[in-house]
Amino acid sequence: MIVTWQSDPAHLRGRGSGGRINLKSGEELKFGISKRSGKIQPNAEPSLGALKVSAQQPTVSNLTTSTTYAVENLEGGAELVKVRPRQLDLVIPFEMSRILIPTSAGVTELTVYAPPPRLLQMDLATRAMVSSIHLDKTSKYFLVLVALCEPRLRGSSMAAVPSLREVVERLRGVDQFRDANRSSVNYHIDYLAVRKLPVGQWSKCEDDGPKHSKREALVAFALRFDLVSEEDLRLLPPSSASRRVS
Repeated sequence: MIVTWQSDPAHLRGRGSGGRINLKSGEELKFGISKRSGKIQPNAEPSLGALKVSAQQPTVSNLTTSTTYAVENLEGGAELVKVRPRQLDLVIPFEMSRILIPTSAGVTELTVYAPPPRLLQMDLATRAMVSSIHLDKTSKYFLVLVALCEPRLRGSSMAAVPSLREVVERLRGVDQFRDANRSSVNYHIDYLAVRKLPVGQWSKCEDDGPKHSKREALVAFALRFDLVSEEDLRLLPPSSASRRVS
């Protein structure tokens, strides 16, 4: 397991350099707030938490009595788990994660890269047979879905879902969308919501509760089940325009 942070050399104690430490199975790394920098640092006292590797499985412990930590999936999907005060050895379920720790100076973080998971070896025929949802990555509807997911895949789980107008503008550089407009993009969104992904129950709430748009439902579903990933962003044209993130 690899742990990185904003470097403060006073607390490295020879175990790493440049704000990075490699942990082997059975090793533990405690962290706290540095008196020198006021930031979260490995080995700083008093200890606020600990990271451990056991049987290829990384865990995190919260050694505080009143502060909850959040472990966020760096690969998108707006996924996170909470580490409650005094909770010990919570398994980190993500290959790449960011541990967010609120302090009086702001929210600081540790980044954790876990060992790669073990995967079942399957031949192509078996893989195709067990696939429950198929999306054609060469289709226009998939490009629309990628454009909708882009802001959250680029690093912010709080990013707003693009509007129809923003999707049209984002896809202008693609030959297939040179003459696209809001109506044509909305057609692909409807097709995804009705024919490809079971998001009907996601876009409405019982008892007159809040209703989410089809766009929000599609993004939530696609990212939660890894139907769109960072690799798919290369299907979009290059863009220097700033993306809306709140």
